[in-house]
Amino acid sequence: MEAPLSESTPIENQAAHRNEQQVVSKVIMEMITEHISDSVFIMKVSENADFIYMFANDAALYSINQKREDIIGKSIGSVVRGPQGDRILQSYREAYEKKETIRYIDEIFISNKLCSYETLLTPIFDNGHDKRKYIAAVTRDITAQQNEKNELKKMKHYYSSLISHNLDSIFILSNNGEILNVNKAASELFQTGGDDSLLLKIEDYFDPEFFLDIYETMKMIREGRSLSIPSINMRKTNGTAIIADIKFIPIKIEEKVEGMYLIARDITSEKQNVEQIQFLSRHDHLTGLLNRRALEDQLNLIINQHDEDSSYAVISLDLDRFKILNDFLGYNNGDDLLKEVAARLDSYTSLSVQLYRLTADEFVFISNGLVRHETESFVEQVAADFSRPFTIEGEDYYLSTCFGIYMIHHRENLTADFIISCSRQALTAAKAKGSAQFLFYREGMKDAFPNELLMETHLRRAIELNELSLFYQPQVNLSDGRIHSVEALLRWNNGKFGSVAPSQFIPLAETTGLILPIGKWVIDQACLQLELWNRKGLKKTRIAVNISPQQFSQEDFDEVIKQALERHELEPSMLEIEITESALGNVLETLNMLKKLKKIGIKISIDDFGTGYSSLNYLKNFPIDILKIDQSFVKELQTDVRDAAITKTIIHLAHSLGMEVVAEGVEEPYQVDFLKNEKCQKGQGYFFSKPVSSKEIEKHLMAIV
Repeated sequence: MEAPLSESTPIENQAAHRNEQQVVSKVIMEMITEHISDSVFIMKVSENADFIYMFANDAALYSINQKREDIIGKSIGSVVRGPQGDRILQSYREAYEKKETIRYIDEIFISNKLCSYETLLTPIFDNGHDKRKYIAAVTRDITAQQNEKNELKKMKHYYSSLISHNLDSIFILSNNGEILNVNKAASELFQTGGDDSLLLKIEDYFDPEFFLDIYETMKMIREGRSLSIPSINMRKTNGTAIIADIKFIPIKIEEKVEGMYLIARDITSEKQNVEQIQFLSRHDHLTGLLNRRALEDQLNLIINQHDEDSSYAVISLDLDRFKILNDFLGYNNGDDLLKEVAARLDSYTSLSVQLYRLTADEFVFISNGLVRHETESFVEQVAADFSRPFTIEGEDYYLSTCFGIYMIHHRENLTADFIISCSRQALTAAKAKGSAQFLFYREGMKDAFPNELLMETHLRRAIELNELSLFYQPQVNLSDGRIHSVEALLRWNNGKFGSVAPSQFIPLAETTGLILPIGKWVIDQACLQLELWNRKGLKKTRIAVNISPQQFSQEDFDEVIKQALERHELEPSMLEIEITESALGNVLETLNMLKKLKKIGIKISIDDFGTGYSSLNYLKNFPIDILKIDQSFVKELQTDVRDAAITKTIIHLAHSLGMEVVAEGVEEPYQVDFLKNEKCQKGQGYFFSKPVSSKEIEKHLMAIV
């Protein structure tokens, strides 16, 4: 039989328990002293309510950069001095007085870095007699957590400012489109009336025709995509319609879409400006008829269409002796007469007949479906209608007109310019026969004009014979009357014809291709003049040079400019290139050339703005510095509210795009006052000076140096 196990006595059990407790206490003390990263202090409360260091673990000693023997038995005030020591002592006394654990956060600079520490102070009671003899302090480095908290707080303010102070309207939506909140801009624009908007869904701000688009868009947003819808119709709470560009952006929380933002930008005014300028780009401002740009577009459509069975007639007409009558009546009454003429001609338009105003007194009909004899009948009917007088200020005046007709029989190798040129050649031939005549274009018709051919012959030798010269017209700063830029204007004084009007020889130069050598000569002469002025100390003057579409379309046009600047050692910014809106046709080629010119450093201006393409896309995408308002708008600023409105629109549009504005054709004081009031930077015209020679303009420039 095995011997029974011996049982431990109570005394032995107590001894073993004490040993275990001692081991545990030793382990705990080692952990607190050596292994815990938190700082642990035990402070004894002295009779004078001071606090004496009784214990500090390794982490605590490291945090205050002290040795254990240097602090044990010493008070807080003797170890931690200054404002920090005062704050710590105040916190200890607060825990001591309140008989409860308190928490405080202290921020201190360590090695020029702001660190945050969280401390728990716990009073230790003595045997339940409410005699607080000790305070245990546990301090933890919470710098990382505090920095993260501060960063989150900062980001919250960033996003709050982004939404609250955003000039665009912002709606915060649920995934189902309920409006959870709106910013101030949305409240003001859509007149939501405070919290009333929160009772609505976002589709309530759209026309019903867009509901499906909005639902489909929100479905894609819930999938985590961001989408935009340009130029959509929206409605305020009072029913007022606006046009807006909108964006939907998902609100993601831990990669889950919890809602969405709708950001709306009101583009109503911008859209109206675009529509107004687009209308101006295709319509004559005086008569409201379609203009040359619209005529060219229509002819290009005809050329490119595949319906070979359709027949078209292009009928050019102008008014006999109109210039004489216009000089007699004056410009205002002359314009009234043109409006009456336009209205009478417009009465013949239909689905198959369109009318265009080409120049001052020249108009063009395009008829679709009329064969030759039907075209003759149409022309005779229009001519007969001019037997009725036009009444201006109670007086009757009579006009007659001639017609030149080009029948489009085929479309191969045709261009709009060629068709217009042929109809005008027929018109010129008809005018040579007398009043109220019409002729159809025929091959060789141009040979009937020896004067034009002779003029071409002389123009070809104009540079060689030193017959060309540049005159200059100042562009005056309207704010102070100073002159920092001038426009170079080409003049031709022929040995046989005398002074030839630019309106005569420049179109001929463009038709014959002579504009290329002449244009190159103009650029070089302008640069030469700048070089001469530089030598005389006139270094702040810029010369603007008109460039024809043919010049601008040259592949090496930028090299022509660069070589002229280098030849005369000029700063590129002293030269300004003026191009007409008609030169902006091919977007890619135009943008490429403009970038090359801007890389050189010259200034780019759009001449006669408002009479050609007038597309905001060109202004937005092309590197343009200056807009020149066409003189036709400036002329009637006082009497024509439409011209005034158009001029204001162009000035404000240019300013919004960071462009300078020059108004052409300034002749009257009221025009100057109007332009100054609208903050137009410069004016050019006879009010300041007619085009003058280089010597004369030099006097103006010298006077303000």
